[in-house]
Amino acid sequence: MRMYKVALIAALALLAIFGTGCPPGGPTGDSDYDIGYAAGFLRDDFYWDGYFDGWDTIDVTPYYYDDSDIPFIDDLTYDAGYWDGVWYAYNDGYFADYHYAFVIGFSEGYDNAFWDDYLDFLDVDEHPEFLNGGWSDGYHDGYSEGRIFGAADFEQGLNFDWLDALLDYESGTDLYFEEIDLGTGIYGPVELYEYGTHPADLKRAAAKARMRSGHATPTIRNGEKSAKDLDWFRPFDEEAADLLDFVPDESLRDSIELRLNTTWLERVEEYLDFAKTGAAKAHSLRDRVHAD
Repeated sequence: MRMYKVALIAALALLAIFGTGCPPGGPTGDSDYDIGYAAGFLRDDFYWDGYFDGWDTIDVTPYYYDDSDIPFIDDLTYDAGYWDGVWYAYNDGYFADYHYAFVIGFSEGYDNAFWDDYLDFLDVDEHPEFLNGGWSDGYHDGYSEGRIFGAADFEQGLNFDWLDALLDYESGTDLYFEEIDLGTGIYGPVELYEYGTHPADLKRAAAKARMRSGHATPTIRNGEKSAKDLDWFRPFDEEAADLLDFVPDESLRDSIELRLNTTWLERVEEYLDFAKTGAAKAHSLRDRVHAD
C-alpha cells in the first residue's frame, strides 16, 4: 500500500468572530445604525437574491454578484445601518450557495475516487477554476478536494464516509499524494471563495472586496466551527429546497457514475445537522489514522 503525506495546517480563513454580521463593537441596541442594521439584515429577499445569483452560475455563466445595486452610506445613520444589513444578508445568501455546492461536489468527488484505480483517476482528472464564487465554483472546488479524501480513505482501508472526510477537511487537514504531486489545500489547485469577496476582484487580483463593517472573511475551512459561525445558513425556502431535491445518477464532473443514493438536499441537511450540533469536532477514526 502506498503511503501519503499528511499535513495539518492552520485553517485558511482569517479567524475572527463573525456572529450575525454586527457592526464593529457589536450592536448597542439603541443607535440609529444598529436599528437600521437589524431591519436590513432581516430582509430574506436579499438573502435569496444572493443565493440565486450564485445558483445561476451552475452553467458556468459569468458571476451575477450585484452588490453595486446596494447603496453604501459611510456614516452611522439608520440608512447606513439598513443598507449594511442588506449587504450582509445578500452576502450570506451568495456564500451559502457556494458552500452548499461545495458540500455536494465534495461528496461526489469522494465517491468517484473511492475505487482501486484512484491514482489513475486523480492523474487524469482536471480541476476547473471559474472564480465566480457561485454554484459552479463551489461544486468543482468541493469535487477536487473531495476526490483526494476519497482516494486516501480507500487506500487506507477506511469505510466510505464522505461527511466524516468533509468535516476533517474543514478542520484544516490536508492530504498529498507524492506519486502524482497532487493534494488538497496548499498541495492542490483549488482557490476557495471567501465570504465578502467580489468575484470580479478574484479575477483581477484576488483582492478582498470591501467588508462594510470591518469583519473577517470566513471560508469553509474553520477549525472553530460552531452554530454561531453558521448563522449565514438561513432555513431553505421552497424553491431552493426543490432545486436540490433529487438524486443524480452521475457526477456533474465528467458524468461519472455515483454510488450515492441520497438527494443533494439530504446531503446538505446532514452536513448542517452535524456542523451545528458540534459533531464536527468529534474524534473520528480518520483523525487517529492521521495522527499516527
